[in-house]
Amino acid sequence: MGVDDYFLLDPNVLECPYPYYEALRTEAPVHQSQLGFWLVSRYDDVMAVVRDPERFSSQMPFATMSGEPSEELRAAMAESAPPVDTLLTNDPPSHTRYRALVNKAFTPKRVGQMEGDIRHIANQLVDAFVADGRVELVSQFAVGLPLTVIADALGVDRADMADFKRWSDDSVAPLSGLLTEERKVECAKSRVEMQRYMRERIAERRGERRDDLLSDLVHARLDEGSGEPLTEPELLNVIEQLLVAGNETTTKLITSGMLLLLQNPDQMARVRAEPELIPNLVEEALRYESPVQMLFRVAKVDVEIAGVTIPAGSPLMVMYGSANRDDARFEAADRFDVSRANARVHLAFGQGPHFCVGAPLARVEGRVGFETLLGRLDDITVADDNPYERELSMILRGWKSLHLTFKERTA
Repeated sequence: MGVDDYFLLDPNVLECPYPYYEALRTEAPVHQSQLGFWLVSRYDDVMAVVRDPERFSSQMPFATMSGEPSEELRAAMAESAPPVDTLLTNDPPSHTRYRALVNKAFTPKRVGQMEGDIRHIANQLVDAFVADGRVELVSQFAVGLPLTVIADALGVDRADMADFKRWSDDSVAPLSGLLTEERKVECAKSRVEMQRYMRERIAERRGERRDDLLSDLVHARLDEGSGEPLTEPELLNVIEQLLVAGNETTTKLITSGMLLLLQNPDQMARVRAEPELIPNLVEEALRYESPVQMLFRVAKVDVEIAGVTIPAGSPLMVMYGSANRDDARFEAADRFDVSRANARVHLAFGQGPHFCVGAPLARVEGRVGFETLLGRLDDITVADDNPYERELSMILRGWKSLHLTFKERTA
């Protein structure tokens, strides 16, 4: 099949996009999709775009990708805090100012200090199901680990985690490109609900500073302490991004990584025999099934990529999922290999100014997650009734559930 035989939002393509990605890289590495935006699919071209904020802007709200909102959706959106560009939809130098605040929360040293708590949470989650000999890995482990970590970091009550998960799901759902108008309205109302909750927490931290990330953000000053504090809309925007990025991608990493091990028993055997390969397993899982498949940019000027001229003002998608399967960068890229020497140069965390601020935390959560699961479970198999249902989205890639059976591992 050729490039023109595929449609990005076709459920069959979303289920398995890799043949489409290969066709793009081979036939039309820079290609204008039927949806209007340009697709950049090769590793070197994606890297060049994301490292060049002078010519490619991130200031493009996701809402513009799905057309004009209905009156009902406009009304629901109007109840939210006014939109503001802070991290994901911002460019240097403004982006750099916000990024500097959040960077402090996710330094390798600070993340290293969190590892004991992360391991404790992981073991608590396994304790809850280990006697059953069966687990639905997404809801019983892969969601709970990163969501608890980010909730604790923000200093919010664990009793509210079910709401946090719902708000997070509703924040990313519009990225699929497949929502009904009714569902879009529902997601907009959910965002308002989340913001009301966080406004109360922000007010609490203004009155009483605590030892948590939310207090740090509330009392922070831009420009290394010499500037103004973050406004409430800025705070809400940053918090929402931390909530979503702090759990969605790691959930997908752990789930897809476990399934890849089970589908490749030789790789499972290698990791069992050599647990020191687990950090590289995390990198290879991120490369092979990138949780974030693509993100947007806008051409600021007329620009040429791979011999194709893209007019100023054109929207682009930088395709991380395709770049990470590029044979020009990764030998036998469609092979899952936990010992791959260059797995860590994947683009699952992006690159350039927008390199994922939470990458150190995600890497520790992934490593600890696999160390805990493989350390406590033996004879892991996919349950016969596992539905193999994906969350269909052009932006995010993950499984709705993963039902496993196992035996408890004894020392």
